[in-house]
Amino acid sequence: MACAGRSERGLSWTLRVATPADALRLSVLATQVWLDTYCAEGVDDSLAREVRHSCGPEAFDARLQEPLRHHLLAERDGGFVQAFVELLPDQALPLAGLEPGAEVVRLYVQPSAQGHGLGGRLLSAAGDWARARAQRSLWLTVWTGNARARRFYAGQGFHDLGATHFEFEGRRYANQVLQRGL
Repeated sequence: MACAGRSERGLSWTLRVATPADALRLSVLATQVWLDTYCAEGVDDSLAREVRHSCGPEAFDARLQEPLRHHLLAERDGGFVQAFVELLPDQALPLAGLEPGAEVVRLYVQPSAQGHGLGGRLLSAAGDWARARAQRSLWLTVWTGNARARRFYAGQGFHDLGATHFEFEGRRYANQVLQRGL
């Protein structure tokens, strides 16, 4: 799948399925977005280890080879990756009693590309991918401290289902579970 588009501000880009050859570029983009989002106050040892673990090239290489995991990326002219979405079908929500759906594991947009419609276009393509796999919803978790992302997802039709947390190295970070029907 590849499709071209143009943002509201006239930037051209292409959406396509990521391959293992994209692991390094996705890793660097993910590291940039992760640091910009979660390390505004600085980087301590635990944050450094987590970003290296979750966003390193080896992590992306492994995830890109998983048969159920799906990555779509947005490229600007010349092959510059600006955004990507990572999806998994049939994932149980972290709240009891809710029907499984397609999980949006990551939706990362380079800070300089935010506000150009790439995130919305990737979510639309994610919905198409999920419907083709008989999923009834998209769901994700978002850090409660990321007000910009929470506003974005609300504008994309996601509803807040309740609280959860993300934990690493003994620290718990408050997250919200959001879901959108398909």
